[in-house]
Amino acid sequence: MSPSRDELAARQRLVEERRDTLAPSAEPEPDPARRREDEQPLDHREQSLSDADQTAGDTDQTLSDRDQQASDEDQATADEQVVRDGDEDAHHRSTAAREETTRERAEVGEARHATASLRDQAAAERDAVAAQRDRDAEIDDRLAVELGAGLSGDQQLRGQELRARALEGRRRAALDRERAARDRELAARDRDLAARDRRLAEQALEQAGTDELTGARRRGVGLEELGREIERARRTGESLVAAYVDVDGLKRVNDQHGHAAGDELLRDVVTTLRDRMRSYDLLVRLGGDEFLCVLLGLSVEEAQERFGALNAELPPGPTVRSASFGFSALLNGEGAQELIDRADRELLAARAASPRRTGSATRLS
Repeated sequence: MSPSRDELAARQRLVEERRDTLAPSAEPEPDPARRREDEQPLDHREQSLSDADQTAGDTDQTLSDRDQQASDEDQATADEQVVRDGDEDAHHRSTAAREETTRERAEVGEARHATASLRDQAAAERDAVAAQRDRDAEIDDRLAVELGAGLSGDQQLRGQELRARALEGRRRAALDRERAARDRELAARDRDLAARDRRLAEQALEQAGTDELTGARRRGVGLEELGREIERARRTGESLVAAYVDVDGLKRVNDQHGHAAGDELLRDVVTTLRDRMRSYDLLVRLGGDEFLCVLLGLSVEEAQERFGALNAELPPGPTVRSASFGFSALLNGEGAQELIDRADRELLAARAASPRRTGSATRLS
């Protein structure tokens, strides 16, 4: 016997009640329009991420080009020996280029970090959409089961449509989860690249302040660091000594034995100075053959003792090798330039007092 009209109506009401129980806060059936609205922000985010990738790639190439340009200028400076002739323009240009590269790398690092956050957010959104697709598919499946219990051909057809839609929803949910996983992988990559950019920025900053030939700090950066050392000495009440160092006879070595010999002499003097300094002491190349050692917490006498045997420790070369020293201790109210000038005057006075012992001349102030 076929069910009566009243029995069919009652069965349909039961289906509706169960459907409401399955999704009490949703529409009776998952709304395709809502699904499209959920996906639209992800489409926009995908384009933003693609644009960010392209920008990062372009910037990487630009930074690589700027690094090469700075390196080329450094090499040209070393080849021409312009610093030892008193003209530091080429080094200044090189330093400026490296400082610009450092700034750009820092900006790129921040941009990559922001891109990583964007990818994490997109991944979370994709996971949320995937979860909603699964919920919608579950509702569709259950509704299909309920509708399939009816004898109406329309209801059975509707049940088949719901099953097909549930299958498609689960397929797309799986794709969303795959893309979310990819977003997280790319976010991790972006963070690694951001860390690399920060590391390269730090290296570029260090290179911008380092003399390529000797490894000492360059004049501009070194004087800034000297200012900070003076501030630290005033805060802590510690003593501070400046040792002005002049490599003797560098021009004669260059003229008689070539610039390679002069370069070797400068490197050997700096290496020997470093051996007698602490790891945190400041060493600055003021000019072609002039250096400044800054020693915190020492007296002039202690500084003289550290450097007194330096000339005897220099490796042998084609000529007699030596360096002259002048020492000054920081006075109350004195600035960096006054401290340096006093040490320089002491060096000149020591040379004048011992003209035949230029290499070992020292004088205390």
